Amino acid sequence: MSTHTLLARAMADEVGPRLRTLPDRVVELLSSLGSPPRLAAHLRAVHDVAHQLVDWLEQRCPAATFDREAVLFGAATHDTSVWRTWWSASPTRSGRTSASPTWRNSS
Repeated sequence: MSTHTLLARAMADEVGPRLRTLPDRVVELLSSLGSPPRLAAHLRAVHDVAHQLVDWLEQRCPAATFDREAVLFGAATHDTSVWRTWWSASPTRSGRTSASPTWRNSS
């Protein structure tokens, strides 16, 4: 299975736990960056938990003010810059090219 197919499945498929799909603009961002499927799956899980927390907060603390969309977008993209920094530094550290990234502790 291609990395592109795995990335698409990680962002939207209903395989595994029932998680909300990532917002379209996040899917576009991750796709354009060529993000690894593992990162997309992690971001999707964090985004789903953020949704649950935001819903809970709105129900139990209706006077609380916050930017719901900013919280959800932040949850869905929070590790993207970390990954980009690691990716751009990796060829000089290990000799890998940007076409062949690997992740530590990947399964």
